[in-house]
Amino acid sequence: MANILIAGAGKGIGLATALAFARTGHTVAAGVRNPDAATELAEITSRERLKISVETLDVDDDLSVNRAIKRLTASIGDIDVLVNNAGIERVGATEDLSMDDFKASMETNYLGAVRCIKAVLPSMRGKRSGCIVNVTSITGRLANSPFGA
Repeated sequence: MANILIAGAGKGIGLATALAFARTGHTVAAGVRNPDAATELAEITSRERLKISVETLDVDDDLSVNRAIKRLTASIGDIDVLVNNAGIERVGATEDLSMDDFKASMETNYLGAVRCIKAVLPSMRGKRSGCIVNVTSITGRLANSPFGA
């Protein structure tokens, strides 16, 4: 069974992914910015007695990502699978959104994934195995108003 880290596992696709992997016997680290807000995940994990740990992971913060990987490596071993699912959206007409909105979107949706990849890649390269899955939005391929950011 694999050690799996899912960034952005507090709700939606990330939550469903964490549950699916854990239900098949994998060890799952559910990375979320605020573990106290991941109540649904904690409730299901407890009720079903799943091997899911809820981990503080803010993909916008180098230190948070590196601390999480260090903590996980010490507790469960190397990460075998990384699922980059953390993401944000900024809704509004392009001309109405601030540059800070665009920067926040890039910080989380692009650089957040890069941070996580950089943190797990050395051990994956070292053991010559591992898998990285980047979950993205259709809006990266299909423009749709009001999702310019």
